[in-house]
Amino acid sequence: MVNRKQASMLLILALSLMFTQPAICEGFVENPKVLTLEAEQHWDTYVVGGTCCYGTHNLFLADVDSDSTMEIITGGFSYETANHTGRWEAPFKIWNWDGKNVTLEKSEGWIGSISAVYAADADDDGKAEVFTAGNAVNANGSGYAASLKVWIWNGEVLVQRASYEGVPASSIYVSDVDGDGISEIITVGRNYNSSQLGSQLCLWHLKDDALTLEVTKELSGTNIATASSVFACDVDSDSRTEIVIGGYANALNSSKGLLQIWNWDGEDFSQKAVVEWRKVDGYALNSAGGVQGNTVVNNVKVDDVDSDGTPEIVTGGFTYDGEEVNAELRTWSWSQNGVMLEKSRYWTTKNITEIKSVSINDVDGDGRKEIVTSGVSAAYGSFGDTNETQVAQLRVLRCDGKDLEFAQNLDWVSGEGSCAWNVGTGDLDNDGMVEIVTVGCISVENLCDPDMRVWSVAPLPMHGELLLAVVAVAAAGLLSGTYFLVKKLGNKKQVN
Repeated sequence: MVNRKQASMLLILALSLMFTQPAICEGFVENPKVLTLEAEQHWDTYVVGGTCCYGTHNLFLADVDSDSTMEIITGGFSYETANHTGRWEAPFKIWNWDGKNVTLEKSEGWIGSISAVYAADADDDGKAEVFTAGNAVNANGSGYAASLKVWIWNGEVLVQRASYEGVPASSIYVSDVDGDGISEIITVGRNYNSSQLGSQLCLWHLKDDALTLEVTKELSGTNIATASSVFACDVDSDSRTEIVIGGYANALNSSKGLLQIWNWDGEDFSQKAVVEWRKVDGYALNSAGGVQGNTVVNNVKVDDVDSDGTPEIVTGGFTYDGEEVNAELRTWSWSQNGVMLEKSRYWTTKNITEIKSVSINDVDGDGRKEIVTSGVSAAYGSFGDTNETQVAQLRVLRCDGKDLEFAQNLDWVSGEGSCAWNVGTGDLDNDGMVEIVTVGCISVENLCDPDMRVWSVAPLPMHGELLLAVVAVAAAGLLSGTYFLVKKLGNKKQVN
């Protein structure tokens, strides 16, 4: 039974709750975090023409003008524009986000398209160069040619510093891969000029105002149909930088996921490991009825995603299970024992679900790095069907114990259909929190738009009026109960 002294203590607790609600809300209640849309940006061709930011490497976040603030770099292609009606134009754009507004810093265009963008200090001068890869009108004006361009942006003037014609690139990375103190430029791309259709691995140097192609490694002999993505990192902690390639082997109708590891010793490439995989034979069709494939890696990244001090290789793409196409996310390790599959995660929303792009960063401020994926899901035969739209997808996963666990899941549709081709992460507005950027393609009135979106993983707004009201009701209930208990004890004492 509660005595008078205990009842008095309850009364004091209730009064404390009433007057310390803000402290309780802010200090003791951890609100759940959700993906929050901060901004949405359309292109100047929105509903009057078309622009698509396709591919899986057509978005990059970096400080490219040395102002200590990250910019957003985008590529793609435009059509039915005011300047070049009926011809593709390469829409090279540099943006920024100040926490409230997306601002276009610079726009440049040429006849052609951009399939990949990237930024890094490639000549070791302390300033970042911007790379665009795609195609453009060739030097003699007789047709189109693969084009790799290098740009300098100082915040006011954009200058094309170097260019190279004739070597395709779908992914770019810069690193000192041979340990000589000089950065190398690594590209992979599909070689359409070779007698045997395949991909090639290229190593470049940037010096003065010239791009020099040092070595080209034809990959067709290694059973590669497409090398989709490249990254460079010391994967096995041996103080040597490895080159990691993701893509697929064979033709699409018999494709296998592909992961390769290479070294460059300053003179030649040497292959250190190769892994191919698929679940079942056969292949799936895409939403338009063409060949989707069996298993494909669209994007590869390397980082320590499980906080064990050793970087993991992360691959994102899709795999066919005999009935549907599943999004496939895998983490790998590499050591003297070979390439080892650590974890896998699969999911499907509609018949065809695909990871297009991958980024790794601490996006929720918990001190651990998450894997962020963007992609798309669609039904078989749904292309052109107004009753069946394809949806864009954004996923945030963390490596907890033995599994890759979903931390955030979001699907959305804009217009007649959406695809989040690309994703990037970085602290764009210097607020100490990492933002997520997606860009790709939506269909509006049968015209494309990249529909760039800035996201954050932010707490639900429960620390304000809603949470205060909950605590106030609880405190009021406790106070009321305590009052009647004290009164009852007082009456009992008078009777006695």
